[in-house]
Amino acid sequence: MKNYFTLLFVLTTFLVSAQEAKGKLLDANNKPIAFANILLFDEKDSTLKATALSDTAGFFSLILPNTTDWFYISIQYFGVKPFVSDKFLGNYDFGDLILNSSSFDLDAVEITVKKPLIEVTGRGLIMNVSESPILKGTNSKEILEKIPGAVVNQDGSVTLKGKQNVQIFIDGKPTNLSLQDLVRLLESTPSTEIERVEVFETPPAKFDAAGNAGIINFVTKKGKLLGYNGNVALQSGYGNFHKLLPSGSVNYRNKKINAFGSAWYFNNMFDHKATMDMNMIINNQSSSFFNQFHRIHHPIGSGARLGLDYFVNDKITLGYLANLYHGNMYGWEPSSVRVKGPAQNNYDFLDAIQDFNYYWYGHSHNINVKNQISSDEFFNIDADFARRTNGNETSNNNQFYINNNPLNKSYILQQGNAISDIFSIKTDYEKKLLKDMTMSLGAKASYVVTDNDFKSFNGTTNLDMVQNFNASNVFKYKEAIFAAYGTVVKTWKELWTMDLGLRLEQTNAHGISATTDSDFYKSYLNFFPNIGLAYKVAQKYSWSGSATRRIDRPNYYQLNPFQAQTNPFNIHQGNPNLNPQTTDVVSLTYGLKDKYFFTLSAANTSGLINQVIQQKEDVQQQIQTSENLDNFYNYSFNINTPFKIKKWWNMNWNALVFYNKMSSNLNWGVVGYEIFSFNINMQQSFSLPKAFKLELSGYY
Repeated sequence: MKNYFTLLFVLTTFLVSAQEAKGKLLDANNKPIAFANILLFDEKDSTLKATALSDTAGFFSLILPNTTDWFYISIQYFGVKPFVSDKFLGNYDFGDLILNSSSFDLDAVEITVKKPLIEVTGRGLIMNVSESPILKGTNSKEILEKIPGAVVNQDGSVTLKGKQNVQIFIDGKPTNLSLQDLVRLLESTPSTEIERVEVFETPPAKFDAAGNAGIINFVTKKGKLLGYNGNVALQSGYGNFHKLLPSGSVNYRNKKINAFGSAWYFNNMFDHKATMDMNMIINNQSSSFFNQFHRIHHPIGSGARLGLDYFVNDKITLGYLANLYHGNMYGWEPSSVRVKGPAQNNYDFLDAIQDFNYYWYGHSHNINVKNQISSDEFFNIDADFARRTNGNETSNNNQFYINNNPLNKSYILQQGNAISDIFSIKTDYEKKLLKDMTMSLGAKASYVVTDNDFKSFNGTTNLDMVQNFNASNVFKYKEAIFAAYGTVVKTWKELWTMDLGLRLEQTNAHGISATTDSDFYKSYLNFFPNIGLAYKVAQKYSWSGSATRRIDRPNYYQLNPFQAQTNPFNIHQGNPNLNPQTTDVVSLTYGLKDKYFFTLSAANTSGLINQVIQQKEDVQQQIQTSENLDNFYNYSFNINTPFKIKKWWNMNWNALVFYNKMSSNLNWGVVGYEIFSFNINMQQSFSLPKAFKLELSGYY
């Protein structure tokens, strides 16, 4: 019986007609180009899959590997400009390709097919950064701000379609950075490093399950052409303050290696003005504390990225990638607090200034092995190590007044340093079982160790400080996550596609705070089902739906029980009793003529991790901490519509409407809110004479 099924499988494979890419090469005089090199690359990782020569009549044909991957071809011939095609899938006929003559030898690229700025998929969208002249002259944070449905808030946090806790990936890997460090990394990464941005509202099972709002994956560039190429860029501007970001990259590729590197420097300055009105009930009477502050910060730093791919043969590729970065941000924040109500019997005005200096540096290393066992089977291994260090020194100088008469002074100095070591190893295996069915399996293990040393000093000036051991803390946090996943993708008659997946993640965490005598363990197993279903009639209409479950684990700084003081009234404190939150997401998309897309989504988060404020009447303080709240609901409707007004004028609109609701009963009160909101993004591009481009973009 076993031999029978083996014979049946071989016969089935043999009977499937081979897929090919073909065409005819002509020069500017419509004469055939013979013996030109045609190279076939996998669009996913730019590995060389096949080669061919055009015949004496200019015809060429390449047999495609029997996979569901996208490919592109590169054509090179002495005396003509090199040609690089857009990506394609399955049988593809290029027809007559006219290659223009060139006085240069293989040192230029002519892209003849233009990708759309926005591509909508069943699980989200893709933004092709290289198709926007404005996006090509920014940094990665500004790219993030222009993604349809994404909003970058004042503190750097990101929401996607009204949902918080978006996970930012780079080349399919989580960054494992705090919010502040992530913002700095994106601000210092020039857009010239980015090929495209993938947005997954319902990510497939092979991605980590973290992030209840989904995943935004920045795909960095790798050289695809043989020989040397590179670029330099300078971004600069001036508003209230200056902005400077020079960068450069270089790439060399031949048939055996692909070496690439880039480096950048940034020197920017920003300011931020805000107010905050705090109200307290003290002895059954209301007092208000009105805060005003003006924050000025100046980040300076640099970074580099180095990589090497070695093509052992046409099946095995060895790769290494390193990232290095460092920087610091110094600044000051003058502020004032005006007091009204019974509390002003002690003081009615506070004049304060905060000086700060944050620093960060780190490096990460990735070693990967890609083995294309056959055209229908591959196996990958990724091993990663990263060390990240960040710290700060912050001083708060406070002067109290009553009736314009100065009272006592308060000086607070805080010093913190955190070191994180991150280890992970991941394997992925994929095999095509039948003509229309593919199976994927994978496993991942990660381990994170974070040491956080925090010291606080008090006095009236910087000359009489003594350490406040009650506000100082040494905190150590360890977290290990073991994951496994499996998926099956099935198609029917090139119309229906179904994607079924399941991911399991076991989490073990241990936190130790000797200062607060806190020692806690957490261990839990979670299941994450994943399903996608799509129906498409090419050039007419399409339907796609997907559903998945996500998780957000509390970060070490949310669990750390130490208290950090920004002024005498406002304190931040971690909560070691936090549990993870889980989110169920459902999305449905209708597409018309592969151009107009309408998406309806719904999400429910259980155990929402949210910041709350607790009041301490006896010392007139408010403590900001995180709690697990009850359910959070999000509903959204999104429209993406490109228009071609003229041959030289293209427009893309994206409109989003969403509704959020949260309500929770805590032991000290009720918290909750409802939000109905919308935003609109618009990009217009104009093709001008002599290859100039103009782009007009905006959002509301």
